[in-house]
Amino acid sequence: MYQFTENQFSHFFNYLETLDCYTKSEEGMIEEIAAFQQNPNRHIAALVCQNISEVLTYPAPYIRILYVLSGSINIYLDGKKMTYEKGCLILANKWTEVDYKENTKDTMVVSFYFKPEYFSDSLLNQMIEEPMLYRFFVESITEDTEIFSHYCVYQFNEWDDVHFYVLLLLKQVVKMRYFNNKVTKSAFILLIVEISQMSEKCLLLQDSNISAGVLIKEILGYISNNVRIATLTNVAHQFHFHPNYLSAMIKKQTGRSYSDWLTYYRLEQAKRYLEQTNLSIQTIIKEVGYSDKTFFFKRFKTYCKMTPGNYRKNFNYKYK
Repeated sequence: MYQFTENQFSHFFNYLETLDCYTKSEEGMIEEIAAFQQNPNRHIAALVCQNISEVLTYPAPYIRILYVLSGSINIYLDGKKMTYEKGCLILANKWTEVDYKENTKDTMVVSFYFKPEYFSDSLLNQMIEEPMLYRFFVESITEDTEIFSHYCVYQFNEWDDVHFYVLLLLKQVVKMRYFNNKVTKSAFILLIVEISQMSEKCLLLQDSNISAGVLIKEILGYISNNVRIATLTNVAHQFHFHPNYLSAMIKKQTGRSYSDWLTYYRLEQAKRYLEQTNLSIQTIIKEVGYSDKTFFFKRFKTYCKMTPGNYRKNFNYKYK
């Protein structure tokens, strides 16, 4: 577990101040959010707020993460007042009204703002093993879902690793001038995984909204990442459904059967193995969950209009 010293904190925030992410007025925060909104190349923004006496009510129609670095704040979530101390972390979608007031002079609050474009499929797939937070982010960026407030409130200890990962993400976002890069997204994933791992003891409050469409996306994401073991029975057990109910729900929501989806993901994975590795075809067959070579060849030829061997040869020839 990493612990910051007082000197490190001082050096850290001195560095951040040189990069203009440190604000002491609501007007400054509004200007920064406006600049963020107007720049199509920026998908993430971060601010550190300190010494603001009024209630902050500025509009921020983005997915947000707020973290109390020090002191305490009064939070107004959809008009409901709550008081939280250092270590409080709030996730909120763009429909949630989040106003807050700093209670003490030493209060510092970090705010991260995310545009939907930040959450690429590859980034979301890295969260698939953290189901509650995966659902939160997918729900928050899906345009065709109902409009409703969605939030989670946690209370961490200042010595928890979440504290370190918030600062790591903050520094990386500011250092890269708010533009995306692999290290920034890696820092974000580290923070999300740590939040998820500590949810059982640190989650204080959350709404209960979740749409069937988002749940289906989570299930399909799980199948895609676990094709070798993703039988209907295994996946139903993973998500606490009866197999027949899960099968019917997928059919109703997507128009395709569970078997169709599993076949699609297995064959797409087989194609990636053929394109990107030197694994033998027999090994690939096992890796994607098939036990019958003849059955696999038949399915693959129907899907790709050629045998696995010819597919690999054609791909290698095309990209030499």
